Amino acid sequence: IEAAEVAAAARDGDRVVLEGFHHYFHPLYRRLLDLVADGTLGELRHVEAILEMPTPAESDPRWRLDLAGGAGMDLGCYGVHIQRSMAPYAGGSPRVVAARADEHVGAPGVDDRLDVEFEFPGGATGYVHASMVEREFRFSCRVIGSRGSAYAHNVLRPDLDSRLTVRTAAGTTVEELPNRSSYTYQLEAFAARLRDGVPLPIDVDDAVANMALLDEAYLAAGLQPRPVYRG
Repeated sequence: IEAAEVAAAARDGDRVVLEGFHHYFHPLYRRLLDLVADGTLGELRHVEAILEMPTPAESDPRWRLDLAGGAGMDLGCYGVHIQRSMAPYAGGSPRVVAARADEHVGAPGVDDRLDVEFEFPGGATGYVHASMVEREFRFSCRVIGSRGSAYAHNVLRPDLDSRLTVRTAAGTTVEELPNRSSYTYQLEAFAARLRDGVPLPIDVDDAVANMALLDEAYLAAGLQPRPVYRG
């Protein structure tokens, strides 16, 4: 609901709105998409994103349901976007087929872990694991095709690790992509849109679609979508 309201306000006010999926702008992720698009990996079979972080303090707003807290919202939104970005190569958009959530102790309705399984029209499958109760950070993404696989070691923080391991019949290669912050690439793209009218690769409608799929994941996991915040 809120995402749709933002989208409507942006259109009515002729404003540019961009949801911060910063990984999407980085050369690491662009290269990953290229490998899928150009057929290097063959027919898409499976996409997975493992997104983990240490447990925030109990006072952290991410544990508040009224502020749309939860692992799905904080980390899982990126995983959902990764799944959706594969739609052009998988016969269409993914759908949720199963999900499981663990509620955080003392925070009813707020997930500290969310696991979601997806299916694409072309037969490929997807999996997102989002957890905010781990000992360390892990932000990996693996794409498996009929001819090979590609593994982004740190898809959300390529400034820390920009490696992309590609395995095909020709062998295994490890590509080192630029390690500038993904936020920098995102900011440059946003500035180019405002200053020069350069189109963005994702728009506010993409944000609405992402939130809708995340809502479906919460429902499949037995939790309600995040409540509307009215201040």
